[in-house]
Amino acid sequence: MRLIQRRQLTWIMITLLLLSYLPPAQVVGMVEASDDAVPQAMSVWVEHINNKVQPTTTSGSTSSINLEGARRSVEATQIIVRANGSALTGVNLTAGDLSDGHGHTITRSNITFFREYFIDFTGVDEGEPGNRPVPANSPTGDPNIADPLIPFYDPYTTTIRSVGAPLNVAATRNQPVWIDFNIPEATTGGTYTGVITVTASGEASIVVPVTLTVWNFVLPDMRSVTTHFRLNLNTLIWYHRNTYACSGSNCWLDWTPYARTLVKRYEELAHAHRIDTEQSFIPDPGNGCNLPSSWTAYDAAMQPYLNGTYWSDGVPSGRIGTPFTPGADWGYEATCTPAQYTALAQAWASHLKAKGWFTSTIVYALDEPDDVYLPAIAQDSARMQAGDADWKARIMDTTDPTPSDVGTLNPALGIYSVALKRYDHWNYDSGTPANEIPYGRSNWPTLFAQNIQLWFYESNAQSAPYPTFATNTLWGGEPRLMLWGSWYEKATGFLYWDMTSWHEADPWGPNVDFDKSGDGVLIYPGHHDGTDAAHGYGSPASVTLDGPIPSYRLKVIRAGLQDWALFKLAEQRGYGTYARDQVARVYGQLGRCEWSGCPPLVNGQFLWKNDAALLEEVRHNIAMKILGLNNVAPNLPGNPVPANNATNVFTAQPLQWSGGDPDGQPVTYTVAFGTGNPPSDVATVTQAVYAPGMITNTTYYWRITATDGISQTIGPVWQFTTIASEQRVYLPLIRK
Repeated sequence: MRLIQRRQLTWIMITLLLLSYLPPAQVVGMVEASDDAVPQAMSVWVEHINNKVQPTTTSGSTSSINLEGARRSVEATQIIVRANGSALTGVNLTAGDLSDGHGHTITRSNITFFREYFIDFTGVDEGEPGNRPVPANSPTGDPNIADPLIPFYDPYTTTIRSVGAPLNVAATRNQPVWIDFNIPEATTGGTYTGVITVTASGEASIVVPVTLTVWNFVLPDMRSVTTHFRLNLNTLIWYHRNTYACSGSNCWLDWTPYARTLVKRYEELAHAHRIDTEQSFIPDPGNGCNLPSSWTAYDAAMQPYLNGTYWSDGVPSGRIGTPFTPGADWGYEATCTPAQYTALAQAWASHLKAKGWFTSTIVYALDEPDDVYLPAIAQDSARMQAGDADWKARIMDTTDPTPSDVGTLNPALGIYSVALKRYDHWNYDSGTPANEIPYGRSNWPTLFAQNIQLWFYESNAQSAPYPTFATNTLWGGEPRLMLWGSWYEKATGFLYWDMTSWHEADPWGPNVDFDKSGDGVLIYPGHHDGTDAAHGYGSPASVTLDGPIPSYRLKVIRAGLQDWALFKLAEQRGYGTYARDQVARVYGQLGRCEWSGCPPLVNGQFLWKNDAALLEEVRHNIAMKILGLNNVAPNLPGNPVPANNATNVFTAQPLQWSGGDPDGQPVTYTVAFGTGNPPSDVATVTQAVYAPGMITNTTYYWRITATDGISQTIGPVWQFTTIASEQRVYLPLIRK
């Protein structure tokens, strides 16, 4: 007996010695310290992109990433790193490949990290803010809102060059990190899992589990929704070297190879977010008011845009401009005779049709015209239609149809692009004359019947309770809901006046030159070495990128345009009514006035909801309908054996639970089990039973995730403690 005791003591000492050499364990998700414990220096949580996180936002509780999306889409989320008590240095995030467990992967190269940069709105006067501007709506009075997204690594160099990481986090502050998950078109549908690891100097790493469900259909490309977003390139010279030529103090964008490279990077960023911009460096084939003498240079420059070879994803541009501006008092409209104008319209139509490009053209008539200019728009449109009747469908103007002007404009326009607050009677009180109230849901069917299209555009004239593109709002989902509403109102396109109209002296600041934060700014300059270098204007000193910096809002707009394409796909599959019923759970109307005499809510309940969980549920349901699966998720795993918080559990006890699926579909269960909380996945089984290996006197945590191949249901974390010791009795074998 003494010999046995000495041997046991020896093995215990050896075990303790080996344990002392083990590295610090990784922590999964957030760790909640007991009341008398020292808080962990670093913690993380996951936040939906609908919700902007400030430096002082209270920590959230979500510890894992769960996303869904179609093939050829990009899904996004945020990981928030918090410094508890003391500052963090050298913070970084890394991703592994995602796997479906059947040999298919989404490689880590499809996962991109961005450091969110805060803009300080202290003392900023803003006439048309978003719906939850700060500091007024910040629970902590914090004036900071994130918008520029600095990539962790330079996307334009062949060698790895850090830009946005590693990063530091000040004591008791948060640092949000935006994460893009690109789902390539060739991805096999299914559920993919993996991890993102968060590290910091001197701290235990934290592992964030990732689950990405890929719907097994391809999302239509960016051409499914026509977009008309201006990309002003002349301002690039302020912040980027070698892009300009000068004569004295007058400088302009030059057509040098480097300038073309830089411009393409800005164009590619917009294109990757499903946005069409005007083509660049296109030679004018014009010959004054005479017919073009040669289209060769024009065609050579335009061709790559329209066959897709210009773009890294191979998707052609969906829109091209023309030299016509009906209603203008400049250009062809001012200098050419009516006969010349009609001949030019005929020549352009003939050539564009021969190239197969005509149906991509948009003729932008005089912007936001006063009523006095409407006859001129109609006159110029008539002259274009005399050259080719098909021009009518391509002529667009930023105005709204009202009973008083449709008689003039309906024969002239194929597209009305309407500011949100100028749609329907919602923003007009009972004292407004009927002939001044814009067309809305009840009137537009008469225009649709005439093959007139509805577009919307965001302007600085609208604010809460309308959704906005404003930077200063805690509701990150505002642009997305604006695009959901556009689809619901049966629009076919969306216009935005500019993406790079920066405040020259502070392009990374509030940008309130037009009374709304971020108005005309969806992209930030990546450098500060252009014509304004001597003034120190441009990106922060630590950011030196020879290309653009995306904004938070740009990526939310991409999400909205993807959803718009999803809804259109549902319509094409015959599920339009179902999709509209689903979207109506989130969207009621674009907005309305809020003074005495304003119309009541259309649905009697709400305008629109910034509800992340409901938004994702709507997207999921529509995707399941497209797949032909009116799927109900598996039952919530329950009735655990051992019971939750059970003690004195024998080590041979198998884990058991109740499950199943309401639709009767076969269910697969992923078992997470271990001594850490939350536990790690250890097995996948098809029956509601699993036998783990256990030792005595140990507390175990376990969780069951049920999936039917389409949807998954994640169960709660249960725990139990095994018996302190077990005595085994061996019965003798009796031979007869």
